[in-house]
Amino acid sequence: MIDATIPFHLSATDLPNLKRAEALHLPSIAPSLRPELVARALGFHTATGFRQTLQAAPDREHEIKLSFQAAADFARSRALVVSARNIYDILATTVMVKEASRDPEINDMGYGNRYLWPENRHIRDELAGVPVHMQGNVRSEIWRKRISESRAKVTDIAKRDSLLHALAYASCLEKIKTMQEKGAYFLKHRAEETPFRLFGHVVIGHNYVSNTDMIIAMLHLGFQMNGRHRMGERLHPRFNYSMKSVVAMKPHSVRNEDAA
Repeated sequence: MIDATIPFHLSATDLPNLKRAEALHLPSIAPSLRPELVARALGFHTATGFRQTLQAAPDREHEIKLSFQAAADFARSRALVVSARNIYDILATTVMVKEASRDPEINDMGYGNRYLWPENRHIRDELAGVPVHMQGNVRSEIWRKRISESRAKVTDIAKRDSLLHALAYASCLEKIKTMQEKGAYFLKHRAEETPFRLFGHVVIGHNYVSNTDMIIAMLHLGFQMNGRHRMGERLHPRFNYSMKSVVAMKPHSVRNEDAA
């Protein structure tokens, strides 16, 4: 198992999504107490102080230093039940919406909306009886609907447990100047094999990680992505990570342990 530290960063524009993520992951806690609890977990004394810090420099991404003890003390004083994992899930949910909203080509399959284009064999019923000269309009309408539905899965506030695993894995990768030939799909499989322990005694075991999760995690951690302007690479884009850092995590692989 690998000890990992995920460097979260937030800006003032994240505050509305953070609030919605709090409601999603802390439904049993009163709305007035959620921001106070989360602010303490993020290293601030009050929710007001947290908001004012972010709003004082609205364009700046502020590094978050987790302080679970302060959050635990606050929760205990209010007879609340909360875990470090709840805080991580709130942050991961906010990260998903932040990164996916920045690029309209990010969808629930990976990167590139052209992969959602409907093939004739899949929409025979929709095309039945439609004049040939009108079928292009039908395809375009179906395509736009698919994009909207797929984008909603990554831009709406919703639970996505596997993103935290991808973030933990990406946080252990080193950046280099050149792009690796193996892209996000390769990394997502390596992440699935690797267990992590996060600050706060949060253990992430063997979980499914999607291609999109890995792309979001790499972008959040500041890796450069190759594929935005090269259609052939879009679904599984490549990044500037060190293969040496991938190999360094291999001895901790769950798959290797199972085979031993």
